[in-house]
Amino acid sequence: MNTPRSKLRGIWTISYPMQRLHTPRRSRATPLDRGDSCSRDSQLPKSPLSRGVARERRGVCAFCSGLLFLAFAFFSPAADPIRMETVPLQKSPAIVWENKQRQTIDAVQIDADPSITLKHCADIVIDASELRSIKLENCERITIRNGWLHDSDRIAVDVYRSREVRVEGCRIENVVNGVYAVESQSIAVVGNFVRNVRGPYPRGQMVQFNNVTGPDNRVMLNYAINERGKSSPEDVINLYQSEGTKDSPILVEYNYLVGDPRDGSEDKSKSGSGIMLADCGGAYQLCRSNVILSAGQVGIGVAGGHDIHVMDNRIYGAKSNVSNVGLYVWNQSEKPGGAVRIVCNRVWWIAKSGEQNAWWNGGGMGPVQMKGNLFADASLSKNLPPPPSQAPQPPHPYFTAGPGGPRIVRVPWPLEK
Repeated sequence: MNTPRSKLRGIWTISYPMQRLHTPRRSRATPLDRGDSCSRDSQLPKSPLSRGVARERRGVCAFCSGLLFLAFAFFSPAADPIRMETVPLQKSPAIVWENKQRQTIDAVQIDADPSITLKHCADIVIDASELRSIKLENCERITIRNGWLHDSDRIAVDVYRSREVRVEGCRIENVVNGVYAVESQSIAVVGNFVRNVRGPYPRGQMVQFNNVTGPDNRVMLNYAINERGKSSPEDVINLYQSEGTKDSPILVEYNYLVGDPRDGSEDKSKSGSGIMLADCGGAYQLCRSNVILSAGQVGIGVAGGHDIHVMDNRIYGAKSNVSNVGLYVWNQSEKPGGAVRIVCNRVWWIAKSGEQNAWWNGGGMGPVQMKGNLFADASLSKNLPPPPSQAPQPPHPYFTAGPGGPRIVRVPWPLEK
């Protein structure tokens, strides 16, 4: 079923203590050699839009308060309202730009697919627009925020040999792939809602990094749902032959990844996972504080590479016709595997056989440091945090703020009252 085109306008105002919604382009370094510690009592970051939308469960186990600081720079003491507005859209033909700089594409509706193609462009902002897909090639400093990309037979945001690309607060639905970045640097996919990636294989990811290298790469604060019969996901998040640095590893953190809300991973791919790290190799990757709920046949996998850290994740999998293992380490690349840390994770995973299968070490990596994990954690189902936002609202959209006025989130889709 196609997503309806936006024709309505709406305003939604809520008021509560304000969180910063977006992380800076260049966040503080997160070195991999810091000490590991477990904390079971702090809270997950919540969307500023979640108050009054999703009730918090009491007794939610969560993550180190120090990790929260990395996700959000500060909390404002004032109770500032956020106002969501559906912006009026201007219909436009496909936009194809080459060698353009310092431009903004704002509040357009483009039915062509791809909707926007940029080559050798820099300092472009695509804001609050309803599109099919976007293609970037050899670009720098591109920001795509609060967009609605849907009903496309292409990759929603296709990034090739580009740097400093940020996809933030978007709603992405019924597409082949969410964000696919190839041979690129400084890619940030932050605070998006993604529903029903269709594939087929080898596509079918919410986010895939393919040979993405260097500092300041991150996939964080996203919310994904893949409904049975409407999607064909492979790995929801995949890092393929991608390398961060020791002081700035690739961050995969605070994502909330769900299979079908009722049927879990039933009929999903027999090779897909929630998060696949170091696929065919990779290095300096930090996967922490994610929630995975029957998102694939595997929860989190480490398939090669070195200096891979998996910590403070909650991985829950109900039995399905494809369910396999919750968390594994197994070198499937042609290169020798290096150091891996598996720290403070909580896992409950039922294989298709009906047996508990929370953890497996298939070999080929080493050393594998294990600390503070709770495998076959029967209490996990009662201690899972609620979704970070009410679908289809992105958990962390971009906002603008007027002097003394409310924070305003401009979106191109109609708002439900």
